[in-house]
Amino acid sequence: MSNKNVNVRKSQEITFCLLAGILMFMAMMVAGRAEAGVALGATRVIYPAGQKQVQLAVTNNDENSTYLIQSWVENADGVKDGRFIVTPPLFAMKGKKENTLRILDATNNQLPQDRESLFWMNVKAIPSMDKSN
Repeated sequence: MSNKNVNVRKSQEITFCLLAGILMFMAMMVAGRAEAGVALGATRVIYPAGQKQVQLAVTNNDENSTYLIQSWVENADGVKDGRFIVTPPLFAMKGKKENTLRILDATNNQLPQDRESLFWMNVKAIPSMDKSN
């Protein structure tokens, strides 16, 4: 093998190692960020007929951030719906804390009994601002 081919081969190996290192570093950064922020205890909430309330856990996994949590229920058309009440609808959540949202049936069990009804539970997490800004 000529000296030129050996140098090209080494340069390709170095480039490959650098790219692999950069990709691994980026993957670790993304994985670290995936743990931060606000998480819900479930992706779906099923409200059984005849039950007065159901609960949904909200957790702030970020140790250093406080979030303002706003929650509400919308109907299947995406319109805010008063048939369910979420309490507390607005609260501040400090780092590494958990709170429970209670979802109450405000219809007094007047939803259709012959089929399921679809509603959207919305939880908005608004991060706090640094006081120096």
